[in-house]
Amino acid sequence: MAAIKRRRGNTRKDRMIVKSESTGLPIDITGCSFVMHVTTDKAPDTLTTNLLYTLEGEIIDPLAGSISFAPSLLQATQADGVYYYEVIMTGTDTLTETIALDKYTYY
Repeated sequence: MAAIKRRRGNTRKDRMIVKSESTGLPIDITGCSFVMHVTTDKAPDTLTTNLLYTLEGEIIDPLAGSISFAPSLLQATQADGVYYYEVIMTGTDTLTETIALDKYTYY
């Protein structure tokens, strides 16, 4: 996944395609769930102390691996700066996997 840039106050959805690490092709995400954490610290193990907000993912097209995350106006009104996001997928087997970890910039 890539770094995300958001104009402060905009609530448009952040869209992503979940792809296989080995082939680079979209994977079927039927039955999976997704959560995005936005934090001030890029280390994902510090989410409890530096967490700004958490978003539940919406599956747009499961066969194409398409998901989105939509912040509320309150969540989208962060101070300008560089933050970090982590997207965690829970598979149909209930196992979790971090599928994205990168910068999240408000400007």
